[in-house]
Amino acid sequence: MQNPQATPDSFSLLQRLLHWSMVALLALNLIVPQRMWAMEMTLWGRSMSGHMAIGTVIFLLAVLRFFIRLGFGVPNEPLGAPRFFRGLARLGQWMFYALFFATPILGIWAYQTGDAQVLRLHRTLLPALFWMLIPVHVGLALAHQFLWRTDMLGKIIRG
Repeated sequence: MQNPQATPDSFSLLQRLLHWSMVALLALNLIVPQRMWAMEMTLWGRSMSGHMAIGTVIFLLAVLRFFIRLGFGVPNEPLGAPRFFRGLARLGQWMFYALFFATPILGIWAYQTGDAQVLRLHRTLLPALFWMLIPVHVGLALAHQFLWRTDMLGKIIRG
């Protein structure tokens, strides 16, 4: 656990850029069907679809974001929100990280091995979990801002 005195008051510019970049890239990969990403591109000498390239970038940004979170911390949970919702928000943050890592890893695994069950997880279960988690995350952010007036939303938008 971090020393509360070392905890930042807000998210850094880099944390905010990583957050919003990942939002945009994730939305693109969730909303645009993979068949529309049929064009091939080369990344690290390997041919891959746009969907795969974006998934790889999301994974790399998530790794960077995770280590920045561990190294520099994030603002404390505001006490204005009910304890249950603070716990829900904390759980949701770690679920996002699990999905940020599991989704591209399983996608690469399915691509490399042709395993239909792993591909099914990558194409159906994991996106469904994202689609369930995103509205909860947005709803909690809006509740923090407008119901509990903790300004957590402001900390990720303007710092």
